Amino acid sequence: MFIYIDESGDLGFDFTKGGTSRLFIATLLVVHNRDHNRRLVQAVTRTIKNKIRQRKGEKNPALELKGSKTEFSIKIYFLRQLRGVGIGIYSLILNKARVFEELRRNKTKLYNFLARLLIERCPFILAREKIILVLDRSKNQREIREFNQYLLVQIQKLVPEKIPVEIYHRLSHESKGIQAVDLFSWGIFRKYERNDLTWYERFKERIHFEKVYLANKKGL
Repeated sequence: MFIYIDESGDLGFDFTKGGTSRLFIATLLVVHNRDHNRRLVQAVTRTIKNKIRQRKGEKNPALELKGSKTEFSIKIYFLRQLRGVGIGIYSLILNKARVFEELRRNKTKLYNFLARLLIERCPFILAREKIILVLDRSKNQREIREFNQYLLVQIQKLVPEKIPVEIYHRLSHESKGIQAVDLFSWGIFRKYERNDLTWYERFKERIHFEKVYLANKKGL
């Protein structure tokens, strides 16, 4: 089982500052086995090759899919490449306005907590060989150690006995899975932050879990 995690929005809490998002979205992309993961990687690679490199004549090896930058038509092409690929999308939408002051001051602790809440929704019972978790490398070495230790303890409580768990932190251009989950996370972010369902409507049937955390009476 392969699990890719990415986020959209930010964890800033100065809402008077331009560019600060109202919400923070953490999203998991769960791929059921090695064969489906290979096909996911191929879908990203094919999309970059056929729709970005050829169009722009790009040879940059770090070229990647990005939710906020990739054109809608290219997103649709990518989605077509995923037909028959077993994936599940799990997303938690954080209402930042209701986050306690203590967690506002400790963003690392807040992020780790949100990741744990999402991980608990994963169908680990389906894991057969090993569980590989990959996330965008945005932490320093101390934060990586803390995240790995914290999440490993949580995952090992949930996985079938003797199934090994591995966690990797990769730059987004190094991981096709991170690029894929970035596209989906951005779509969910646009739904809640901007009320824009254009991209979200195209992949919503792949979503297995979607919940607003710390919702107010209006749902956010």
